[in-house]
Amino acid sequence: MSALTDLLPVLAFFLTYKFADIYTATIVLMVGAVLQVGITWLRTRTVPKMTLWSSVLLLGFGAATLYFHSPTALMWMPSVLYATLAAVFLGSHFTGQTVLERVAGAQLIAPKRIWAIANGSWVVFFITLGLVNYWVLSHYGLNSWVSFKLIKVGVVFVFAIAQALWLARYATPRPDPDASAGET
Repeated sequence: MSALTDLLPVLAFFLTYKFADIYTATIVLMVGAVLQVGITWLRTRTVPKMTLWSSVLLLGFGAATLYFHSPTALMWMPSVLYATLAAVFLGSHFTGQTVLERVAGAQLIAPKRIWAIANGSWVVFFITLGLVNYWVLSHYGLNSWVSFKLIKVGVVFVFAIAQALWLARYATPRPDPDASAGET
């Protein structure tokens, strides 16, 4: 369900842009981000920091896009988000537990080296996405950037699946403490 709630605002943005304009699509994306945070909160009583941070950035850059009546701010937002995520993931290498280990470590057991490699691959991935976003917004028009935004969702999904498959080679599922408590 989380992947669906993450994808819906982008799909709504893309469709609105195709049938209306960038400013209407920006409003739809901003409303979608607020709904995404709200739905996540209602379902889990918590909102992941990444979802919250990307929503706050989106609202700020979206507001700037609407206020200045220029899509430039919205087009820059992904590069800022990816640079921030890359910095956070990279910084976590120096805290004793990487971001990825904090997120997936509740379900998986893996050696520290494996967590570090997996986390580092996200750093490289985020930097690459940010640079590609910058390249697309600098060298192509708005139509290409909007299409890239939709394609990027698929790229992130494929990368996450590929990394999960790679991690599965080295990690083992963490035993469920509730399952063993019932066995006596």
